[in-house]
Amino acid sequence: MEKEIIVEVTDVSKFYESQSGRNCVLDHVNIRIRRGEFVGIVGDSGSGKTTLLNLVGGMDSVSAGTIMVAGENISAFDDRERTLYRRRRVGFIFQDYNLINELTVYENIILPFQLKGKKINGQHIDRFLDMLKLQAKKNCFPMQLSGGEQQRAAVLRALLSGPDLILADEPTGNLDSRNTQAVVQLLQYFSRKMGKTILFVTHNMELAARCDRVIVVKDGKICDS
Repeated sequence: MEKEIIVEVTDVSKFYESQSGRNCVLDHVNIRIRRGEFVGIVGDSGSGKTTLLNLVGGMDSVSAGTIMVAGENISAFDDRERTLYRRRRVGFIFQDYNLINELTVYENIILPFQLKGKKINGQHIDRFLDMLKLQAKKNCFPMQLSGGEQQRAAVLRALLSGPDLILADEPTGNLDSRNTQAVVQLLQYFSRKMGKTILFVTHNMELAARCDRVIVVKDGKICDS
């Protein structure tokens, strides 16, 4: 039995107006993603893959077309509705970590729980801190961690709060090989064992090959999916 479609991008375009004319970043894009899929998104710099991620994540609005996520037309949302959607339904992982320097590792991880009013299971969090060798650093501040440790903490923050959708934009771009493998293995675990839907933007074709499916973006169009 096939899993339900959780993300459906239909005839979506994104363009910006400038003095030199209209710059089309995405051009009539169509994608369907099933619940629990681990999908790689690849393409050259400037191809439109990060823009696609931003639209699905509600960080930007479409110029044309529709985006449905878990049955909701997020492309019709206003700014307030997009903010609530991002907070409640989406987990973001960026290349530059985006941890809050004034909070400890543990406080960073539980922040999404607090914003959503969700119960915090400390034992559950500790289990994953152990898995990623961060237990000894849970009371440290981000500036006391290495880049790899900061990124692993950022990944846990995104994954553990229970979002429907995880959007990872080049999350391994600043990491060495060992930390890269740790992050990808964790994403695979949450997709395959816990049913999370993950969109993973990367330049690394070897990493993309570990996804369930790869979408290729070229000059604002989908070349393969």
